[in-house]
Amino acid sequence: MTCTEIVTLLKELVLSGAAITGAVVAVKGLGTWQRQLKGQSEYELSRRILVSVFKYRDAINGVRHPAMWAYEMPSPPEEEAKTMSREQIRFYGTSKAYQARWDKVQAERTTLYADLLEAEAIWGTDLKELFKGVFGLEHELFTRIRHYVELINPDTDEASKEAIRNIDKKARDIMYDNLSEEPDEYKQDLVRAIEEIEKYLKSKLSHEKV
Repeated sequence: MTCTEIVTLLKELVLSGAAITGAVVAVKGLGTWQRQLKGQSEYELSRRILVSVFKYRDAINGVRHPAMWAYEMPSPPEEEAKTMSREQIRFYGTSKAYQARWDKVQAERTTLYADLLEAEAIWGTDLKELFKGVFGLEHELFTRIRHYVELINPDTDEASKEAIRNIDKKARDIMYDNLSEEPDEYKQDLVRAIEEIEKYLKSKLSHEKV
């Protein structure tokens, strides 16, 4: 082999080595970038769910607020009001107020639902299981509000009202928040359930941020 051939071979070996080294570095860099991107995505998901949970909690607390302000209770349309009794008009305003309060709960739960599907796909069912307690408390409150609205409806027949009263005798009274420094039983249950969710999500936040 001539000197020229040897030099050419050495150049090819050097270039090949550089190419291999560059490829290895690129692959490692891609892996790091992918991990960072995944971590950022999961961090944002954790933060988003946590904010939604707090809004959901506040919406539930809003439903239980014992004061109902005049602006919350709309009057029926004028033509419709002409055919209604005073009790029916009052019921109209109260029922619309509770519907508006409950709509806020449903809006926050709908937002949560999409993010919880994504969380389940990434982390499994642990978070979903934690939410069962909160959703159970929401359903309990929904049932209590629905019964109350039926009881104050002047058009509900007496047999139905009596059936509702019998059901409510076996249930705890969670209609109103007592607004005291010491939370009532329902609010304590809600706080505990949300604290478990908060603990889970904050562990994700601190882990993914690193």
